[in-house]
Amino acid sequence: ALWWQYRYAQRAIQTMILGFAHPCLVVENADAVKDFYCDMFGFNVIGQESWSNQPMIDIAINVPGSNVNGYMLAGHNCFLEIHQYNTPAASTDGPQSLSANEKGIRHLAFLVDDCFAESIRFEKLGGSIFSEPVEMSPGVHAVYGRDPFGHIIELFEPVSDDEKLTALPGISHLQQY
Repeated sequence: ALWWQYRYAQRAIQTMILGFAHPCLVVENADAVKDFYCDMFGFNVIGQESWSNQPMIDIAINVPGSNVNGYMLAGHNCFLEIHQYNTPAASTDGPQSLSANEKGIRHLAFLVDDCFAESIRFEKLGGSIFSEPVEMSPGVHAVYGRDPFGHIIELFEPVSDDEKLTALPGISHLQQY
């Protein structure tokens, strides 16, 4: 076993997962992405992040020589992290070259109350929609598209009461929506 696995084995028994923390979008222009997600989805900036020449961070993320600036955003019952790597250079073209069926995390989904209205607003803010919203079940719609930076976004209306954010244990227990 690795030293840290042994060291924390007993402690892990007494801890618990508190919740899903955040996805991170790696982008070419952190400021532009921040502005889009704040305007479209109502996120607020809760922190700015930057580092350069930090060997322990490089070890943790397994990216030697990283130089990053970005933001942590808070939204409706979620957080979103945005990173712009100034170094090292990326080895791929980015998300715009990947389809929804490619392996890895491929889209961010947002619950909306009106898929048609939000898809129009999404396009007005620079996103592109793949098709008009489709009916997933009677009266319930969803649509996929790309944000202005190539990331696939899903806008969908909750299909059942189980999919409403208020049904999540941490939210329903606290009665904080």
